[in-house]
Amino acid sequence: MFQLMGVELCFSVMLFCWSFMMCLLLAYLCMNNVCLLLSWELLNCMSSEINFDLVVDWMSCSFSGLVCFISGCVMVFTVSYMKGDSNLVRFTLTVMLFVLSMNFLIFIPSLVSLLLGWDGLGLVSFCLVIYYQNSKSLAAGMLTVLMNRVGDCFILSAISVLVILGHWNVLCLWGFSEFVYVNFFIMVAGMTKSAQIPFSSWLPAAMAAPTPVSALVHSSTLVTAGVFLFIRFFGYLSCYYWFSVFMIYISVLTTIMSGICALYEYDMKKIIALSTLSQLGVMMMSLGLGMPMLALFHLYTHAMFKALLFMCGGNIIHCFSGKQDMRQINNVSKLLPVTSTFLNISNMALCGMPFLAGFYSKDLIIEGLIIGDFNSLIMALGVFGVCLTVLYSMRLSFYIVWGNESSDVYTSVSDNDLKMIFPMSMLVMGALWGGFLFQSLFSMFTANFFLPLSMKLVVPFLIIMSLLFSFGFWDKGDIKASFNILNYINSSMWFLSSFICYPSLLGFKSMSNSSLKVVDMGWFEVMGGQGAFNVNKLVFFALEHWLMVMFNCYMIIFMVMIFIIYN
Repeated sequence: MFQLMGVELCFSVMLFCWSFMMCLLLAYLCMNNVCLLLSWELLNCMSSEINFDLVVDWMSCSFSGLVCFISGCVMVFTVSYMKGDSNLVRFTLTVMLFVLSMNFLIFIPSLVSLLLGWDGLGLVSFCLVIYYQNSKSLAAGMLTVLMNRVGDCFILSAISVLVILGHWNVLCLWGFSEFVYVNFFIMVAGMTKSAQIPFSSWLPAAMAAPTPVSALVHSSTLVTAGVFLFIRFFGYLSCYYWFSVFMIYISVLTTIMSGICALYEYDMKKIIALSTLSQLGVMMMSLGLGMPMLALFHLYTHAMFKALLFMCGGNIIHCFSGKQDMRQINNVSKLLPVTSTFLNISNMALCGMPFLAGFYSKDLIIEGLIIGDFNSLIMALGVFGVCLTVLYSMRLSFYIVWGNESSDVYTSVSDNDLKMIFPMSMLVMGALWGGFLFQSLFSMFTANFFLPLSMKLVVPFLIIMSLLFSFGFWDKGDIKASFNILNYINSSMWFLSSFICYPSLLGFKSMSNSSLKVVDMGWFEVMGGQGAFNVNKLVFFALEHWLMVMFNCYMIIFMVMIFIIYN
């Protein structure tokens, strides 16, 4: 067991060292105002070059440092959470491969080489989701990987279109007349990876993975890959007006859908997953408003408090014998005071409470939405999505932290595990002061919106009013008004799995089965391996027959010649 813990801690030290190196490199790049582009030519065929490119700029260094810092905290958390697991080394190596794939995605600006990170995230996430090896995990893993494969197919389609250009470097695509198709393919690929409507159903299903994986996936790796791809391509995507309009409508709809569904959910991990989906909608909203740096800013602040939120949930699940239903988890404030404090801090940062990490980024995005050139309905729906964040976050706290006394007796529940408290203590610093720190270090993480005082106070006023409204809406953790039809619809995520995922997956499955029978087991067998085998078999049988005939003829002639010679 000591060796297993040594592997975990060794990787966590490596990740912390890499994060520190990225911070030093970030300081060097910012002070000298430079960007490094490294390129190795792998293949040159008919004027099309395949290069392995690496871009080292302030964005990639800061994001990689943040990813590795959160991954190091998750590794330390895993030592205690996965204690006693017989496959801990395999789990650790898989998580490290997951982090490596995300770093490939961050540093590679070429679409061909980008598949190392993009496809690696999808395949490794499948291995992590099915880690517990039961039927539920397998169903969730298949839904996750197949929905991500849709985005992979669109990335491959974008690569095929860029063959006309002769290269795949995303930094040099200006003047390409067919970029409208590449724009569409990249947009759909980013929507699938970041789980925007109608590709949202796989995100709560991925909660079948262990909680440390969920903390990593929902904070800074898998679900943020689509947002980061949009930020990289934003200079080209923003050339088309319909991109901004489409992203605004999709993001607002995703935010409202996830917020409403979270109000009717009782699984603690799924509520946190739906909150991730809601914040991804806020990031996409910022991109639709033409503010990619604010989307990156919110991505950074969200990564800090969302990883903390998942770790607090994981500690509660670990202490309460694997229970995830909020109705079975009560009185956490007395049993786990430190964890409940961290949970409330991360919840308040998620709500955008003033002067916490989420406030600095979310407030600017909502102000940009208020003064944007969209209609009043979109503005009202966007602000309504922010209010829903406060409602389901307070509902989570009401049930878990301030719920009634539990009938079960937990004698071993305590906050004495240093390997769980230490990473949460590091992340709570980011949840408290991360927004102020990032905004102070990066001048592009701010925006000047000149609004009257009444409009400037709209967002804090709505957050505080939603907070007060939530106190009256729930009575001791029980929702007062419940409708069976609404419960059924919202707990099913508006039937996205039934209407969008499963029919499309069944269509692809029937198509693949038909192609398997007609092509792979049909013409490919006739014209390929089996056909060549049968032809060679006939040829060799014929040769064998005629060789025997010729051998018999030669033997007869030989015997006749010997007979003639001796007579």
